[in-house]
Amino acid sequence: MSIIVSVEFSLQEGKQKEFLDVLGNVLPDTRAYDGCIKVETYAEDNGSSIILIEEWETKEHQKAYFQWRVDTGMVDAIGPFVSAPPEIKYYEIRSE
Repeated sequence: MSIIVSVEFSLQEGKQKEFLDVLGNVLPDTRAYDGCIKVETYAEDNGSSIILIEEWETKEHQKAYFQWRVDTGMVDAIGPFVSAPPEIKYYEIRSE
């Protein structure tokens, strides 16, 4: 069964537009990564954060993807835009 992952980026003031541009360039690679089912981007209306809602085949697929982003420098590259490390949460899809 697939999982849902939320990744919240707290942004520095005035950086939301630029950060959305960065995401627009890198999310096609995310969507093409092994195990990714879908990724949606949500921008907080006050400009202070971006949240990605991702669906992955397994938690292991998403963890491998995140490690790839660390290894290729993407996590370091977002430093000028964020005010804190991204907050990642994992959710099981429940049918109750």
